[in-house]
Amino acid sequence: MAIGMNKTERGSGGDQKDVSLAPACLIIVIIGAVCLSVGMIALAALMGTNAGRRAAYSVREMLIPWVEQSSLAPTDIKNIVERLSDLSSDMEREELTNDQLSRLAARLNDSTILQWGVVEQLNLQAHKSNGFNEDEKADFSAECDRWLVAASRGKLSLQDMEFAVQNVATKDPRSGRLSVRDNVSDEGLREFQRRMSTISDKFEIPKEPLNKSVSQVFSNVIDEALKEKTAPDRK
Repeated sequence: MAIGMNKTERGSGGDQKDVSLAPACLIIVIIGAVCLSVGMIALAALMGTNAGRRAAYSVREMLIPWVEQSSLAPTDIKNIVERLSDLSSDMEREELTNDQLSRLAARLNDSTILQWGVVEQLNLQAHKSNGFNEDEKADFSAECDRWLVAASRGKLSLQDMEFAVQNVATKDPRSGRLSVRDNVSDEGLREFQRRMSTISDKFEIPKEPLNKSVSQVFSNVIDEALKEKTAPDRK
């Protein structure tokens, strides 16, 4: 999902002209998230005006439908779509600064939160399995919570997620969506849990309950991206 981009555009005369990266990057991130054609990405790289409206179009026509078809819980889908709809309205009115668009791109790029349905489904399978006792089921859920904390802090990459679910999920090459494999074994679930734990330990994620839904975590990520950064006072 991570996609690079040139910082300059060349005119026909060979001169270089600086172009704001934030609007085009956001559109590229959204397009990349749903794995659309590279032609659309090339077009986005040329967009320098009406960036908010173009980003709003990408959110409404590409990202929202992708979320609606995801395996997230219905309540989370509803809440995330509502937040994205509000965000697209702000973009349409050109109310976001380039810095805000840039931070949104950074958080949506390589986003794992929108793929969280696969984690929830695996957690549910572990809880339904007779091969897990009650303590093991509680430990499995606790590792899922730790992972969600890592995702909320922007530490959990799609590469990490794809490695952890390697034996229990597949990735659609066109949409990029992760889906749980058929007939996942208890050993596959335990290996997934071990990999989650290793990744959380790497990021020093505490072992404590997380009393937030996936959609609440997503909303917090958006809020953080939209928060204007103030320069430190100079004495």
